[in-house]
Amino acid sequence: MQSYEEAEVASPSWPDQVLVEARNANPAFDAYFEAVVNELEPLVRWFKDGCDFDATRLELLQHFPDGPVQGVKEDIVEDVLRLMSMFEATTLSGAFKLQLEIVNHDMCRLFHQDYYRQRLICTLKGPGTEWLDHDNVNRAALGKGDNDAIVKDMDKVHRANTHDVLLLKGAKYGGGATSVIHRSPPIAHQKGLRVLLKLDE
Repeated sequence: MQSYEEAEVASPSWPDQVLVEARNANPAFDAYFEAVVNELEPLVRWFKDGCDFDATRLELLQHFPDGPVQGVKEDIVEDVLRLMSMFEATTLSGAFKLQLEIVNHDMCRLFHQDYYRQRLICTLKGPGTEWLDHDNVNRAALGKGDNDAIVKDMDKVHRANTHDVLLLKGAKYGGGATSVIHRSPPIAHQKGLRVLLKLDE
């Protein structure tokens, strides 16, 4: 698995698209989260001037529970650090927030834009985030509580797979870029659960 140091050297930014890494299924990661999900706790950390990766590695290793297979937790932490390094390289200030969330409800049922500059999101367990192409959005309907009015064609809604990496531009991005309209997939009716990694600039 590529380390965060290699990622930092390899590329300072991602292309201008939503799905920036379409990743294959990872049975080891899936088995880990299935085993530890009841022990896993949320985490929020702010970074004001870049990340101390050595200190963050230690914190994440302490935060994530031990799993049934030795070494998988360590691989997950290295993957998180790699994504943090790549995201940090896309920011202008080095200021961002790391969040690990455990979600068992329909947290954002409506398609919407967020008021950050940009967000990286990776679903570690459960169904992935849904988003729309710009030409499939009726922006005049945003904020009015009606997905059917927002989405022009429901058959063209995109959904990330588990472990895919998305980069969502928000309303504060500026420079003429259009914010990405997205939502969390409904899970309450299936009594589902999601584990999310988020990095917000």
